[in-house]
Amino acid sequence: MKRLFFLCGAAILAAACSDNTPKSVEILNESITLSAPANALSMTLSRGTFTFSNITTGVETALSYPVPAGTRLSEGLYNVTFSGEGVLEVSLSQTKNPAAAATEQITATLQGVANNVTVTSAGTFSLALSLSVVPEPGQGFVISELYYVGSAYAPDASGKQQQYNGDAYVKITNNSDSVLYADGLAFVESEFLTSTKQDYTPMIRDEAITADAIFVIPGSGRDYPVQPGESIVLCDNAQNHKEADESFMDLSKADFEWFTHSTSSSYPDIDNPDVPNLEIYYCYTATIFVMNKQGTKAYALVRMPEGMTKESYLNRYTYEAYYTNILGKPTTPRTYYKIPNEWVVDAVELRGCRYEFAWPVFDPSFDIGYTYCGDLNAGSIEYGRAIRRKVVSATESGLPIYRDTNNSTEDFDRNVIPSMQ
Repeated sequence: MKRLFFLCGAAILAAACSDNTPKSVEILNESITLSAPANALSMTLSRGTFTFSNITTGVETALSYPVPAGTRLSEGLYNVTFSGEGVLEVSLSQTKNPAAAATEQITATLQGVANNVTVTSAGTFSLALSLSVVPEPGQGFVISELYYVGSAYAPDASGKQQQYNGDAYVKITNNSDSVLYADGLAFVESEFLTSTKQDYTPMIRDEAITADAIFVIPGSGRDYPVQPGESIVLCDNAQNHKEADESFMDLSKADFEWFTHSTSSSYPDIDNPDVPNLEIYYCYTATIFVMNKQGTKAYALVRMPEGMTKESYLNRYTYEAYYTNILGKPTTPRTYYKIPNEWVVDAVELRGCRYEFAWPVFDPSFDIGYTYCGDLNAGSIEYGRAIRRKVVSATESGLPIYRDTNNSTEDFDRNVIPSMQ
């Protein structure tokens, strides 16, 4: 279990006198830079809390904002989050001269994250956090359930489990109080791994997400209405997988499926003619697409612009990037597909239980945390379990309102029984 400590400058200074105490570093407010959201002209913070999570020990240390004088922190490698409140000055109109536009002040809940922050007495401590506004619940479509690990047959005599492909799915819910249309909504898997960070050149995370699979709901704009509180299911194979094993998923009534037209004898794809196929703008594999069972990818909902076609997207939204490998040599540039951040509706970062979380592969404003299935301590995958967004309240008519703070660590319940079982 993680431990949470609130530091007191005097207490830490006293403890530092012990010969057995690890080296510590003084944390100065002057060493911390908090940047306002991109659409804010100015920001005044009223209060907040930094949480320093030691990656090695799991110990969490909370520091109030502004940091009290004399505060010290033990050396180590940390993931740092900030949560607080402040007043933002925002423009009321889109103009080429923001200084001439009318403005207003709004009170907002703000948050930010920085990963792999080094605290060492051998150097000067510094921390830079870009803050984003925590959204109000009930604003639009959300990923309400993700069954990415998939199923497996019961363990054999040796305790091994044979994986089963085909019954993965994502449930998307209208978390607003009005009818929304699913036409043009895309389900996207990240190209980059949350378990491995490379310093890509260029790094475009603050502008776009990089995708290895893009599945788009077809339609002319109003073909697929989704009522408030209702959900749609996108899946791998829209079959009743209970015919293979009673513990597997029944996806025969799913709303859409991704059908990759795989003709591989080893990995054939199955099409249910009664369930509409998602339009595949791009997919990295020529066989079947399986969501990353290890949980080292991130997933997003994206609203494609009106009139966007597969051909126009593929022709316009690519970029080349490379990174420097462990030998210090640049890799050969590759072409990637990108999706502008302005199109992103919702996103979930995942961590694999057998792998450390190295970085958020999407811009942290979409998700300052991560979630997972399994047992981090044991490093084991939990087959047959899902992640599900928490319900925080209900409308007057009893419809659920899902938690959506752009922090998957807090927004999702883990290791739940899938609703499609």
